[in-house]
Amino acid sequence: MTYQIRQATLEDGEELLDLWHGFTDHLSKHDDRYAHKESADDRWLQYFENQLVDSKYGTVIVAEHEDSGELVGVLEARIMGNHPIFRLQDHGYINGHYVAESHRDNGVGAALLEEVHEWFDQSEKDVDFYRVDVMHGDESAEAFYESNDFEPVEHVFERATDREQ
Repeated sequence: MTYQIRQATLEDGEELLDLWHGFTDHLSKHDDRYAHKESADDRWLQYFENQLVDSKYGTVIVAEHEDSGELVGVLEARIMGNHPIFRLQDHGYINGHYVAESHRDNGVGAALLEEVHEWFDQSEKDVDFYRVDVMHGDESAEAFYESNDFEPVEHVFERATDREQ
């Protein structure tokens, strides 16, 4: 199977919702708080159209199956500014990296990472590194990113309050 890796356009928005649902479904398997709300589709489309497409500091990269034209993978990336306190300079952040299950293990996820690597590298900002968050317990995602030269640098811990839910 062959895929074209490219930046998303406004016309991709509706079709990207299916991949976004796959991504949120995957997250919610590890933490049900990541299940999306009913109004989430409209809000995500507005975010996609107004803050990601043609953005100077954000992009959405897609993998399109060359035979069917179907979008089978997606990766959202943003450039974060200098930290006001720490010596963290401009850096990148990957969100929403997802490949449809039927197209996994074909290099699509890695191809999306290569494209975003180039995007960060060619940015007007001095992006020295970029990050991606992985849900606790998602061992396949951890293994995937480590096999693509990412290193774990931080663990996030949380504790619930005593409020009744």
